[in-house]
Amino acid sequence: MSGVKHLDRFFSPASIAIVGASGDHHKAGGRFVKGLLDGGYKGHIYPVNPNALDIMGLKNYKSVLDLPEDIDLAILAVPARVVPDVIAGCSIKKVKFAIVHSAGFSELGNEGKVLEKKMLQLAKSGGTRIIGPNCMGLYVPSANINTIVYGAKFNPSGGVAFIGQSGWVTENVVVLGNERGLCFSKILSIGNQSDLTIEDMLEYLGEDKETRVIALYVEGLKRGADFLNIVINVARRKPVIVWKSGRSGTGSRAASSHTGSLAGDSRVFDTVALQTGLIQVHDMDELLDFMVGFSCPVWPKGKRVSILCESGGGAVSGSDIAESLGLEIPTLSEKAQKEMVESLTGVIPPFAPPRNPVDIVWGPEDNPTRLFVTCSRILLGETDAIVILDYQKFGEDLAGQIAALRDEMGKPILMVPGYITFNRPGMAVLTGLGIPSFSSPGRAIRVLAEMTRFTFRQENS
Repeated sequence: MSGVKHLDRFFSPASIAIVGASGDHHKAGGRFVKGLLDGGYKGHIYPVNPNALDIMGLKNYKSVLDLPEDIDLAILAVPARVVPDVIAGCSIKKVKFAIVHSAGFSELGNEGKVLEKKMLQLAKSGGTRIIGPNCMGLYVPSANINTIVYGAKFNPSGGVAFIGQSGWVTENVVVLGNERGLCFSKILSIGNQSDLTIEDMLEYLGEDKETRVIALYVEGLKRGADFLNIVINVARRKPVIVWKSGRSGTGSRAASSHTGSLAGDSRVFDTVALQTGLIQVHDMDELLDFMVGFSCPVWPKGKRVSILCESGGGAVSGSDIAESLGLEIPTLSEKAQKEMVESLTGVIPPFAPPRNPVDIVWGPEDNPTRLFVTCSRILLGETDAIVILDYQKFGEDLAGQIAALRDEMGKPILMVPGYITFNRPGMAVLTGLGIPSFSSPGRAIRVLAEMTRFTFRQENS
């Protein structure tokens, strides 16, 4: 672990230099400065621009060589041809880390590879570690740092971390993840991996106390053998969710021109996933769904699932998907069925025998949450997790009561709205409080099945 422990200073820097800073927030260097100021970053910000006296009210420095000592992080927003000279200055000043936002390196072919090699040689002479080039940088809510999506809000800091080789994927994880209610510990766009790699970050996050769930977007690995060894260790303790792209011939070629990565044989990666317990996803929707599911503070300890619906179709289709994925939908005991009947009689219209799944047809207008909590408590008494399809408006009151029930029972509760169109904001509220919310019963149950497999592997490893 000693090799990457120092990344604490990268993810939570006390000082940041913006090289190529600008007073124009339409330019990258201006966005980075303004983003740090507007986002409430508490450390020291040092703009570097040879042609300015001050930038956005901050003292400007003409050169990296004019900076004070002990800079934790430099962010480079300068043309690729200038990067080696800037890195030489960072090396002389003993800057600990440099994010090279600039593109135009190994992803463009031989000329770019030469430039990238020169940059690395200069960095190593003074011990500066490089992230990138060709990357978007950091999003760390606890440090109020966001260089990935200008103006994106900070949800409260949480336990989900993401590392991506694609700026587009990483940007969407920030924006769509916030929209879904995810609370992140750390997000990093890593680009070409010229120096620090996904393997370094995975090893660090495996030991990071703030991170409980790790997700990756991978086009190609620079240290495949190390990746295998690190994953074997980390995936025993934390879920590692991976979207591996570049599987087709065309996709592999695109990866090479995108981040300079050799995508590798997807069959080998699939074998690694089977051996190590990596959780594979295949698109943005699955990536977000699995991060949402595993953000739940409790995971299922068995495969017995209950389904509580205001929709017969949701109950039937959810049961089909659950059993096809190896989950069990056990019939409630006679005692539990009697309790359910007593809870429902006179409250809802005539109903089918409440065996599991339980279809309550249509919840009462008066305090529907109370009925759902009562029924869920009965169901969770005999199962390991529950999926609820509920038509009522999602919000803080529902989220608080369901979260309290989850803590009381120590079992995960997954929620699906009757109409997602009207309930997106409320779904985020629930997810933010550890009640994973999904757009359909099928999506919820697919994630629940993987959560169940993960806890089974933990118990039997």
